[in-house]
Amino acid sequence: MKYVLIFVLLATLAGLIYWRLRPYIRMARRFLGVVRDVRRVSESGPAANVPQRQRERESASSELLVRCAACGTWLPASRAVRLRSSQNAYCSHACLERAADAPRNSRKTAS
Repeated sequence: MKYVLIFVLLATLAGLIYWRLRPYIRMARRFLGVVRDVRRVSESGPAANVPQRQRERESASSELLVRCAACGTWLPASRAVRLRSSQNAYCSHACLERAADAPRNSRKTAS
């Protein structure tokens, strides 16, 4: 009986200690998770540390450039807006609409 009482007291003491240290344990787990993520990123190579915009810029610099049919701006082919029925490329939907409206405005009637 004496051993059971000692075991219950030690278990209660361990539970109270854990209960009081729980926020610190949670903080330590988060910190170790950040350290693990930093280590994983640094081991994956230098390309993983490059920001997304810089990677896009580098891929765009090696990509074919096309000229907007409406305003003449040069842009990467992946960013160009194209119609299925034509080979013309446009830099934005506004330029596409402007080009679509232009023939209507400049057409002459037969009257």
